[in-house]
Amino acid sequence: MKKNLSQRLVLLLLHITTSAFAFGVTDKSDLDRVRVRLEAQDLPLREALQSLVAQTKLQIVFDDARVKDFKVDCSCPNVTLRQALEALLKTTSLTFEAMSDGQIVIVSRKANLKGYIRDAESGETLPYASVVIKGTPQGTTSNVNGYFVLVNVPAGACTLRAQHIGYRPLEMALEVKPGHEALTLNMQQSVLQSEEIVITAENLQTMEVTAEPAQVRISPRQIAALPSVGEADLFRALQLLPGISGVNDGSSGLYVRGGTPNENHVLFDGMTIYHVDHLFGFISAFNPEAIKDVRVFKGGFPAKFGGRTSSVVELTGKSGSFEQLYAGVSVNLLSGSGTLQLPLAQRGALLLSFRRSYMDVINSDLYNRIYTSITGQEKSAGSGEAQSPQGPGAAGLTPRLETYTPDFYYYDFNGKLSYASSRRDLFSLSFYNGKDNLQQAQQLGNVQFRPGNPQAGAQNNRLNFEDVTKWGNVGVSGKWARAWNDRFYSNLLAAYSLYSSTSGRGTNSGPENQNTLRRAFSSQENNEVADLTLQFDHEWQAAKAHRLEFGAQHVRTEVDIRFTSNDTLEVLRRNAQAGQTALYLQDQWRPLAALDLAFGVRATNYAPTSENYFEPRLSFKWFLHKNFWVKGAWGKYHQFVNRITNENVLQGNRDFWLLADEQLPPSLAEHQILGMSYENHNFIFDVEAYYKNLTNVAEFSQRFRRSPEERPENLFFLGKGVAKGIEFLAQKKFGKLNGWAGYTLGKVEYTIPPFNNGAAYPANQDRRHEVKLVGNYILGKWNLAATWVYATGAPYTAPENQYSLTLLDGSARSFIHVGDKNAQRLPAYHRMDVSVSRQFESSALVWDLGLSVFNLYDHKNVWYREYVLDTNPVIVRDVITLGFTPTVTLKVGLK
Repeated sequence: MKKNLSQRLVLLLLHITTSAFAFGVTDKSDLDRVRVRLEAQDLPLREALQSLVAQTKLQIVFDDARVKDFKVDCSCPNVTLRQALEALLKTTSLTFEAMSDGQIVIVSRKANLKGYIRDAESGETLPYASVVIKGTPQGTTSNVNGYFVLVNVPAGACTLRAQHIGYRPLEMALEVKPGHEALTLNMQQSVLQSEEIVITAENLQTMEVTAEPAQVRISPRQIAALPSVGEADLFRALQLLPGISGVNDGSSGLYVRGGTPNENHVLFDGMTIYHVDHLFGFISAFNPEAIKDVRVFKGGFPAKFGGRTSSVVELTGKSGSFEQLYAGVSVNLLSGSGTLQLPLAQRGALLLSFRRSYMDVINSDLYNRIYTSITGQEKSAGSGEAQSPQGPGAAGLTPRLETYTPDFYYYDFNGKLSYASSRRDLFSLSFYNGKDNLQQAQQLGNVQFRPGNPQAGAQNNRLNFEDVTKWGNVGVSGKWARAWNDRFYSNLLAAYSLYSSTSGRGTNSGPENQNTLRRAFSSQENNEVADLTLQFDHEWQAAKAHRLEFGAQHVRTEVDIRFTSNDTLEVLRRNAQAGQTALYLQDQWRPLAALDLAFGVRATNYAPTSENYFEPRLSFKWFLHKNFWVKGAWGKYHQFVNRITNENVLQGNRDFWLLADEQLPPSLAEHQILGMSYENHNFIFDVEAYYKNLTNVAEFSQRFRRSPEERPENLFFLGKGVAKGIEFLAQKKFGKLNGWAGYTLGKVEYTIPPFNNGAAYPANQDRRHEVKLVGNYILGKWNLAATWVYATGAPYTAPENQYSLTLLDGSARSFIHVGDKNAQRLPAYHRMDVSVSRQFESSALVWDLGLSVFNLYDHKNVWYREYVLDTNPVIVRDVITLGFTPTVTLKVGLK
């Protein structure tokens, strides 16, 4: 900075001196009108320029420090001033500019440095890599296809430095000159493969906190070292970050800063994925072998993204190597997977990846034996002991507590075809299919029923529970990416996504010595969401300090929901379609070397309400020191397709997707974020506070149904909410022992009349305290890792009693009286996971062997609580998640 200032002062003094001795005022035409003579052989450039000043009496301004190192040769017997200057400067890194006030200024030549960041081994492009000119503040980030451009770079020698999580930093020395060809920066993956292991801060990072507010990235390759159920898991790694709650193993995804999973926009190669987990929350629906980059915005996301109110999770799929064949398989106690990458004439690649659990096919009995031997209990344990109720009175009766663990299977398939028709054009076609089947069935013996039930008074009754849920996503996307010139880049995307969910619940009861059972209760839920997206995005590096992003998007969404109860009672049935068209514009502006600002706006027209929704966005980062910066963001965000909570106090809440309309308006969140970070080579300390105002929070509940004929529209309730908190993160990036510690203090409250008599109550996802500890230790060729998480228990609503009323037609109808909304909490959640892994190599293969233990000390974490009020005593069933569960993983791949 001081050097630049001194150079400017020198230029200013030269300008004043030259002006004082100038004998005339020139314009641009003087360059072609005035003629000069100049003969020079190994002459200092400064003297040659002074000779031209003496001949023309014109103002030629130059910085002595910039020209002193150049000597020139030229023969100009009788040429124009322009020709003489071009000849003099031809072999230098300098050029000249004619100013409007008549000055001729000698300046450094400028050039655009552009190119691609690639994996040195596979040739795959690397998205969102950092590229800077070493020793200067000028830098940029590669786009989703690995393309970068630095504009107006002074000609001459410089060093480019590229960084990408999971890769060794790369430095490339080069000579900048106009018309520079596109560069290829090949980055080496960070691997530990020798007895003498050199560990650096960059090559072992699993997670990276970026300088941008509320933005983090994780390395799909590096998470393999973390403990997991089965194999490496992307979303499990995200759940270890502060502000992202994943302590409810039965959840359907990530709870980001008080938001719910449906409020996260999960994008996989442009496809919207609506359900993101397998195995009732234990395994993410994305095979890490098919993913090359994960970027997460925990809030305050740019104008390019819309349609969600909490966060954005952007996953970029692998395209496969354009040059090398690769095949690999992986097996563990839960599933098996395989990956194949085929190069296509060095212009493209095909990637196929498949994963499936197999307990239901060949190993379900083995899994039962493993679980029994480890935990000392059956999967479905019936306890006849009377235990005290949790929560307010169950009508004065002591409940009977039961627990069970569900059966399941899942699979997912990824395919991607990529083809580069030219150096400027890239075509890709991606496919994703993920399915789950969850069966929860249990038979209880020696059950006594309450008075009023047909089996009341009978002995040795049995009660069967049935619960089957199937869900899945199918998606396909096609994309054309083109670099029109150095500064202008476009992406055209077409994507289709289909989510489907079917859930059925029922109970049968009767004497144990009879085969015929009475069906007491059944319900059925079917939900489908289909959307078609067309999107055209553009990136324009308009100037050195301005990067514009703008584009248009059209989304056509169809949602179908059918919900029946008690076999025939139709609770809800809807089918709706909606179109939304959005335009966005954002400018990333660097007014000062230490200050970055981003201004953006997104405008959406939503057909069902015939309204336009404007969403202004603002973010900043300000470096007060090279190691310390403050950051912040503000913005408004609308959501037009929402997953509504279906309150069920007896069997746990369920959710379903619905489109917003005039009766159920789009939800709105206003984000306010402020934080600061300190980072050096070894550590990073990060603090961020957030506050979110929530409008049009919706919930669906049958507890206020006044009659079977009650219109379903009357069972939707709207309100408002607030999510606020502060996050702390300390990460050690360097050394054999590395990892991080995170703590979140948060609060989420909803106010939805008539719940809780209009008073605020904790939301289902409210967790007051969360602690995450992650450690990784390198011991020779072995990698040891451990994680520990703790969170306040989830709130829930407990029933107080059940009673029957005789209607006018003589029939009886049961009613349930419940306590205050979410007035009770489940026990605190905590668990420890550990793992050990090692890589072996042969002449042709690479072997990765790992042992992981989930829930090391076998803590019984409660998923949710169910009540059966018909029995005497009342049955309270705590549905628990997995206990102590070891898994062994073996992965084999071609070298």
